[in-house]
Amino acid sequence: MSACKRFLFSAALLMTVGSLSLGEVDHARAEGIFDDVDVGFFSIGGRGTYFDPKEGDGQWFGGAQVRVHPIRFLAVEGSVDYRRNDFGDTRVHSYPVQGSLMIYPLGLKRISPFILGGGGWYYTTVTGPGDFDDTQQRFGGHVGGGLQVFINKHISADASYRHIWLEKIQSKDASLVDKKFDDTGHMITVGLNFHF
Repeated sequence: MSACKRFLFSAALLMTVGSLSLGEVDHARAEGIFDDVDVGFFSIGGRGTYFDPKEGDGQWFGGAQVRVHPIRFLAVEGSVDYRRNDFGDTRVHSYPVQGSLMIYPLGLKRISPFILGGGGWYYTTVTGPGDFDDTQQRFGGHVGGGLQVFINKHISADASYRHIWLEKIQSKDASLVDKKFDDTGHMITVGLNFHF
């Protein structure tokens, strides 16, 4: 299944669960799915992250996200994730620390689409053939979008897609010749947030 299909499936599932929950929980001061919601200034949550690098295999990992909503149409997100990829005989552990600006074109509604963009610092350890062991500091940008469902005034769920551009990973191949791996790829997140 392609990254786009995975995102669409996750977003549809999230929208279905959010819609079913509308009649079962506190309405966050909103009656319909496109009414404004009052969710507070700050949220924190966990998330599952699927990353599919250009030269590696896609896998699910975990992370956390913090969001600040200074106005109804804007949020600033900070996130930390973990991921591991194997490129042949090279193993890469990355700890992405991303900052994103999120724009909610319709404002904060019960079901709110958003677009996002930002950058990240990727603390990366690389082990490979010939006792290659290196720590690299990489940087990259990302753009994407998603959907957030406010279940009640204290809980929301979201799904997002991001395309990430990254500096290449440096390693050695089996003959100990310098090698670079392209870690640029697609990222899908599914999160649960608690609002304060």
